[in-house]
Amino acid sequence: MNEAEKLSRLADLAREGVPVDIDAAHDAAERARFVEAVSRGAALRRGGALGHLGAWLRAVGLWPAPGERPRWGFALAGAVALAVALVALWPARRLDYAVEGVAGAAGGYIAAAAGEEARLRFTDGTTVALAPGSALRVAEVDATGARMLLEDGRASLRVTPRPKARWSVEAGPFAVLVTGTAFDVTWTRGDGTLRVDLHEGSVTVRGPLAPDGLPLRAGQRLVARLREGAVQISSLDAASAAGPAEGGASSATAAAPAGEEKAIGPGSAAEAGAGGESEEDAGAARPEGSRTDGAAADGAGAAAAPSWAKRVASGDFRSVLAEAEQRGLAGVLDRGSLDDLVALADAARYARRGDVAQRALTATRKRFPGTSHGKAAAFLLGRMVDDGGSPGAAVAWYDTYLAESPGGPFAAEALGRKMVAVERTGGRAAARPIAELYLKRHPRGAHAPVARDLLEP
Repeated sequence: MNEAEKLSRLADLAREGVPVDIDAAHDAAERARFVEAVSRGAALRRGGALGHLGAWLRAVGLWPAPGERPRWGFALAGAVALAVALVALWPARRLDYAVEGVAGAAGGYIAAAAGEEARLRFTDGTTVALAPGSALRVAEVDATGARMLLEDGRASLRVTPRPKARWSVEAGPFAVLVTGTAFDVTWTRGDGTLRVDLHEGSVTVRGPLAPDGLPLRAGQRLVARLREGAVQISSLDAASAAGPAEGGASSATAAAPAGEEKAIGPGSAAEAGAGGESEEDAGAARPEGSRTDGAAADGAGAAAAPSWAKRVASGDFRSVLAEAEQRGLAGVLDRGSLDDLVALADAARYARRGDVAQRALTATRKRFPGTSHGKAAAFLLGRMVDDGGSPGAAVAWYDTYLAESPGGPFAAEALGRKMVAVERTGGRAAARPIAELYLKRHPRGAHAPVARDLLEP
């Protein structure tokens, strides 16, 4: 039953409850009472709480006080008011989107071919243009907006301003948070460079180099370079006029007028921010028993040095890997703290050192199996081998994670990835039971479109 049918049914019920012997004078008196009560109840309606609805109905005489007979003379007006309240409080409908310029977008993955642009059109009017050769995944969609992961390349967004809208674009360890605006975001995965060009509205950029978030206003450009551990904010016009340096920090600095630039060095971030590469990559939460004083595992003359976790938060992945190798990688894996193992795994993944990341995650599971990080390592190992082209091995890791942490933060992603991996290895029939389970547990999850497609005859 849709909204129109529900309202029609409410009206029918109201008409059935109106006695036929109501005279005009009584009806006029009740109408006057209704108008007066509506004026008195404006504050209650602004509050929007269902708990006030009964009091409001008593105020207009449609709900009797204890010991009183119900007044039905204006029941129809009360039904209309109730219908309006129901419509106002009815859950907003989830946004949908269509993809143009690519043949398919299974699981929310959109990859624009070389020389061709792909475009997403959301039902609220928001559009996302994906530059040729770029790749993006729509991770979550709800009534307020969407969370998208830009894997590589450039995306141009025109977000329709709406009350309570929430949109985000995650690129590597950064996140761009918006409500209604127009901007371009470019992520170069090879060298870990983020660029945000803001044309309209405002956005906030969070990540390892800006854990508290950096606000941008229209006409500004932000360039963050993980390898250098620096962020540059400059005038968009000045940076564009500096030449074809693709928004490099040096050219933007030279051209930006006084007061229009802001440089942030690697020491400005004390801990990881909220906008990680994905939920598992934020790395902000540390489990019980973890070390936070920044000392090295062997305690040899490093008490004043930043901890590995803080260095990863600031984008200094290379120094973490270099120090681990200097101390002896085998020794770190065997005797390092849980904090160091987690930071080493994160640094290795960000620096594309899959061999080190796999060893660190395996050591985390072996030495700290009961911790949240120990359980999460199973999912991360599965994702690594899955992305490496071994879906069969990935399924085993996903099953391990789901068995150890069925309500964990990556349960939806693990189940969705397992479904896709099983389809690749065993076909649609083998994946259908997993699709049914996924839709039962996560009906609005990122893999829901794939699950529904698998269940079609």
